[in-house]
Amino acid sequence: MAESDDQYDALGAIYERAKHIPTGLAERATLLSAVGDLLGRSVLDVACGTGFYARLFHDLGATRVAGVDSAGEMIGYARHVERREQRGITYEQHDATALPVLGEFDVVTAVWLLGYADDEAALDTMIGNLKANLAPGGRLVVLVPNPDADWDLLAQYGRYGYEITRTGPMNVKQPVTVQVLGDPPFEFDSFYWERGVFDAALSRAGLADVTRQPAVTPDDDRGEEFWGPLRQSPSFGVFTAVRGDA
Repeated sequence: MAESDDQYDALGAIYERAKHIPTGLAERATLLSAVGDLLGRSVLDVACGTGFYARLFHDLGATRVAGVDSAGEMIGYARHVERREQRGITYEQHDATALPVLGEFDVVTAVWLLGYADDEAALDTMIGNLKANLAPGGRLVVLVPNPDADWDLLAQYGRYGYEITRTGPMNVKQPVTVQVLGDPPFEFDSFYWERGVFDAALSRAGLADVTRQPAVTPDDDRGEEFWGPLRQSPSFGVFTAVRGDA
């Protein structure tokens, strides 16, 4: 068991490092600003990964938190942390294109999920499944690759802990490789979709008040010279919408 715990801790140390580099700090600040007050609320975090945000949502006052991810090793790590630091968070393994209704949640989040949809039909399916888990009046918060990215500014993203490289032509979505700098560095593939695709899909699902949230950066001593370009062209975009039907 100790060896398994060590392996999980090594996995978490690598993947959660992306939440602590500068662009990860801005991602977190923007997401939490969009989610709003969680005190007494229920939250479903779809594509929860290691459970980083699920734990944060609980610690910010959510009374019921559930996490879902398609990757068994991520769910395994999240459950490992839950056993060690019990919060009452439940984790289940589901693919977002086949996500069942797990309940009616006040808030449903999906961080970096929608960019991985195979096409617009799969995107519609994912969003429909997210909506189906929202209580009437509930809030959907999705974080996606920035559809208005300035590629000249993204080319300077090493200062924020990332290097983003385009790996093919834009055809509705732009394939990229993202390298998270550090020791050791690690890479993952991502896709930057065309402007208008995500907000149109959210509206097509019948969600109301579809809104692009402004990027938020930490208020620290690095100041405007450091954070200004990131706010101008963040690696991410955050959209919110509301389930208005009864």
